[in-house]
Amino acid sequence: FIFFFFNDTATTEIYTQAFVGSVRCVQETGIIQFINLFQTFKNHVIPRSQALKWGDETEYHIVYMDHIAKQAKLLLNSKEIQEGFNASANTGNVSTQPEYGAWMIEAVPKVPFSHVKLSDVALLDNHFSTRRKIISEYLATLGPITLSSFASYPLLGVNDYAKKIVELEDIQPENELHNEETKNSPMQANEEHKTEPLPLNTSGNIYSKSLFTFDAAINPHPRFPTLSKMIRTRRGEKVCIKVPLFMDSKTVIPSVPTPEDPFPGQIYMDSMAFGMGCCCLQLTFEAESIKAACRLHDQLLVLAPILSALSASAPIFRGKLADIDLRFNVIEQSVDDRTPEERDPTNPKFVNKSRYSMNSHFISNDPSVMPHHNDSVPLNVDPELMNDLKVAGVEERLAYHIAGLFARDPLVVFEKAIDVDDAKVTSHFENLQSTNWNAIRFKPPPSMDSEIGWRVEFRPMDIQLTDNENAALSAFVALLVKLITEYNVNFIIPISLCDKNMERAHKRDAVLNQKFFFRTNIITEGEYKNNNAEGFHAEKEVIEEMTILEILVGKASKGYKGILPLVEELIAEMPGTIEEKAKVSSYLQLLRGRASGHFKTGAKYIREFVHNHPDYKQDSIITNEIAYDLMKNIESHNASNIQPVEMYMTHQAINEEMQKIFLWGSEMISCFSQLINDISGQFLSLIHISEPTR
Repeated sequence: FIFFFFNDTATTEIYTQAFVGSVRCVQETGIIQFINLFQTFKNHVIPRSQALKWGDETEYHIVYMDHIAKQAKLLLNSKEIQEGFNASANTGNVSTQPEYGAWMIEAVPKVPFSHVKLSDVALLDNHFSTRRKIISEYLATLGPITLSSFASYPLLGVNDYAKKIVELEDIQPENELHNEETKNSPMQANEEHKTEPLPLNTSGNIYSKSLFTFDAAINPHPRFPTLSKMIRTRRGEKVCIKVPLFMDSKTVIPSVPTPEDPFPGQIYMDSMAFGMGCCCLQLTFEAESIKAACRLHDQLLVLAPILSALSASAPIFRGKLADIDLRFNVIEQSVDDRTPEERDPTNPKFVNKSRYSMNSHFISNDPSVMPHHNDSVPLNVDPELMNDLKVAGVEERLAYHIAGLFARDPLVVFEKAIDVDDAKVTSHFENLQSTNWNAIRFKPPPSMDSEIGWRVEFRPMDIQLTDNENAALSAFVALLVKLITEYNVNFIIPISLCDKNMERAHKRDAVLNQKFFFRTNIITEGEYKNNNAEGFHAEKEVIEEMTILEILVGKASKGYKGILPLVEELIAEMPGTIEEKAKVSSYLQLLRGRASGHFKTGAKYIREFVHNHPDYKQDSIITNEIAYDLMKNIESHNASNIQPVEMYMTHQAINEEMQKIFLWGSEMISCFSQLINDISGQFLSLIHISEPTR
């Protein structure tokens, strides 16, 4: 193996002996750092009545819109844009951070939310739309640049899919560039922007060796290209990403495998960029204690595939329509650094999953988690590290989880950061923690002197096309966290079934067509509101395969109450105004509508847009013009704040609404006719008098 150390800008390669020694050093000291954290914070408790903080992370593509050529290209200036934005005057409650792609930024709130309360949850759509508005206003000063929340950029890895503003600091605000003659044609000033297309120069790909993406599009911070190279080097070959191709009426499959299409019928991708270049919505919640964090981690793990299916928004990869709707498995394959031995189920060194995957085990000692629930393939944990953790007082399941992180090799180590004070820093622990990308992440306090407690990060969801959708999913997850914290609920099923559920969540239109393993006895009727921390609902699970709609609204024939009725009970008991509760209910209505087929997922919306585009040839291929128009379409929806109810209503929903209107109209006509008859009768009786009187 080759291991890379960075000393300022110089890169030094050292070989096997030094590599092994460094790995062991990071593993041993990383465990010591976690133990020190554990000893410092094991008794750290935040009373439930106090503010348990939470917040979101949203990842975006920065896209250059060439309105003359009708092309939407990734803009490889995220470093300059991020630094410029953070230093600008109008950032509001928004801070931006680097991401893997040189075209990506991650936005987070400067100040997190305090506790899960309806007044905050009701304002989530404003939270997301204000964030987009503030960043977009800054981007507008640089040129025709848009902030895109596509889960997977449609043309990543296709021809010259990106460009860069050569000297960003020399560009004047766009409104100063345009005079009266050009203001209605923003790309008239294209040449003045000093942009130049970056060629697809795969011969210079020293990190990824990709046939499609180029290393110039990786974030220039040393961590990111080094991750790309180390994953490939440790694996012994390039990563191999395969997703099924959507077969349309004129889709052509090569009769002979080629380097670009070695697996006919599959979309082949060969670099970390295809996975880590996707965007997601992540939420982190502070827990009362380490015990509460472990329980929250486990309960949310079961819900991860359900929320993934509801969030599905990634139907296009490498310029082709895929037969999946979700990005998760693509990222899983893109960072799979397992050696051939570790990928071989018959080998003693077999490792069951990639570094990015569904979690392999539950970590709490809560009564709801029974021994048979942890039925995944065991990890090759180091018994010495495991023993060190248990001697320090870490409970068995959590110790297994932490030791499991260190069953992987570290991928990046900075030369000057090897020898550190383990009593003061946690860098070696975070090295492994931050490169084990699971659907749910258990997060200790970030430093030895932190005021932040034990946390849980919810990571599986695709980013949504519009702000209101991101608000709806964030609201639902926040309320689920509140439900798990306040009520005596139990979602636990075996890990193997969680894995099967995540496989099904990737299927096209999974939210409608797939059934998922779920327990029907999530509560004990009459007792579920008595949340005794020492006696959580711990019956053995009764499992049923159900649709997402049944999981949400219930299945009376199986005695299953449903998640949404419980959440609605919770909302009714929470302090809040009528308006706040109505707003939160509208978020839940959007998700219920997706599960019932009334509202489209982002993936469904994108597919239908492609199929209806005049440039689409029913061949599964996304052209430049299709991608450009799709970007413009979503940008216009976000700019006008069109609600997803209007944007995503399906033909089924429209027909049902029209039928309701027709029935309403028929009833109104009938009522009106009856009213006329009644009035006529009364009028005739009033004027019907005797002949002499007449």
